[in-house]
Amino acid sequence: FGKSWLQDWQLHAIATLTSGPPFTVAILPDIDQSNTGRSNLGFGTNDRPNASGDGSLSAGDRSEDRWFDTAAFSFPAFGSFGNAGRNILDGPGYKDLNLGVTKILPVADARLQLRLEIFNVFNRANFALPDAFLGSPTFGRILSAGAPRRVQLGVKALF
Repeated sequence: FGKSWLQDWQLHAIATLTSGPPFTVAILPDIDQSNTGRSNLGFGTNDRPNASGDGSLSAGDRSEDRWFDTAAFSFPAFGSFGNAGRNILDGPGYKDLNLGVTKILPVADARLQLRLEIFNVFNRANFALPDAFLGSPTFGRILSAGAPRRVQLGVKALF
C-alpha cells in the first residue's frame, strides 16, 4: 500500500445529546368532556384531565410500557375543565453519535473520495413521546422509536 495510503484520511463526528422534551397530557380529541362543543380548540389544545399528582415516575421506574403514572390522571366532571397543566411531564432524552470516515485517492486527472458513514453508532433506541391521551388504550406507553444503526458506503468522483 505504501505511504500515500496513510495520507488524506478525514474523520467526522456529530454527537447529539438532549434532555427529554416536555409534553402535555390531554383527553382524546373525540371526547368532549368540557361540553363546549369543541374538544379540540383547533390549535392543538384538547380538553385536559384532572391531575391528582405530578404524574412523573423516577428514572428507574420508567419503561416503554409505562413512561408516566397514568393513575395520576382522571376525567374531570362532565361540563368542567381539568386541572392538569401544560407541559408538566418530560419525554425520553435523545443521544446519538454519527461518524464518517473519508479517504481521497488520486486517479489520473481526478480524485476519488471513499466515504464510510455510520449513523447511530451505538444503536441506541431513541424513543418517541408516549401516548399522552387519556381515554386511549395505549395511554402512557411509548409506541415508536427513531432509526436504528445505519451504515452506508459511497464513492464520489472529484474533478
